[in-house]
Amino acid sequence: MNNLEKSILATISYFDIFDYPLTLMEIWKWLMVEQDEKVNISQVQTALDDSELLKNKLAVKNGFYFIKGRQEIVKMRMDRYRIAEQKFVKAKRIIKILRLVPFVKMVAVCNTLAFNNSRPEADIDLFIITSRRRVWQVRWWVTGFLKIFDLRPRLGKTRDTLCPSFFTDEDNLDLQKLRIDNDIYLLYWVSQVFPVYDDGVYEEFIQANSWLKEKIPNWLCVKPTARRQVKQLDWLKKLYSVFFMLFPERIFKKQQMRIMPANLKKMANQDSRVIIQDYMLKFHDNDRREFFLKRWEQRKTEII
Repeated sequence: MNNLEKSILATISYFDIFDYPLTLMEIWKWLMVEQDEKVNISQVQTALDDSELLKNKLAVKNGFYFIKGRQEIVKMRMDRYRIAEQKFVKAKRIIKILRLVPFVKMVAVCNTLAFNNSRPEADIDLFIITSRRRVWQVRWWVTGFLKIFDLRPRLGKTRDTLCPSFFTDEDNLDLQKLRIDNDIYLLYWVSQVFPVYDDGVYEEFIQANSWLKEKIPNWLCVKPTARRQVKQLDWLKKLYSVFFMLFPERIFKKQQMRIMPANLKKMANQDSRVIIQDYMLKFHDNDRREFFLKRWEQRKTEII
């Protein structure tokens, strides 16, 4: 088995965990190889067409490649794409309002929706970038609005709710410091962050996370289509944001820390799951990165 065959199988194995078959372009784009390895898409195509080893382990249907015996995930992916389309419409409707929040620089969807791989009962995860040292105020207004209109996930209700569990400011866009050992999940998570509202910071986010190229050198950043984006509000937002500068950040921090769940306070800053800092708020107490890493290693062992 040569390096390219191993890389193709490792890449397809990872996405198989999420019942997500890949197209030729996606295999090439997300191919896990060393940065100094140059692999073009025609080489991937040739390997898929000619390698007897790959033919024995993989199958293709409707342009999607998957591990043999897993053909049901092709229909699953197409079904989930249609579900994701509906969720994007709902997300866009709410993000049109969230973009009005002072100091919001970007509102992006992430996780399964960013991959168009949503289940019907899934919520909509948001990743929000703020102006410098304004994460507490932005979180106050965002979560307050969502709570008032019953749009936050809660026990017994997750479908199409919005979960803003990750905020960072514009001076802290490099997420490499959040990596765990062999962090495959974060690698692809960052690669598919989808900016529904972007006040010119997404390109900076991409540049700050160029470390992705070390493992997926063919990666292409997301190019949002107009139907999945909301427009900027340049002059209007700048006008009223001046007023909100009068509110000290410490007031918003104090109020939120007062009602912060005890488990989040206890976990804060112990590792990269829960981060409570004046430049970053990350509340992934149920962080499953190690779980997915183990599943991927197991899947690779089975197929490679």
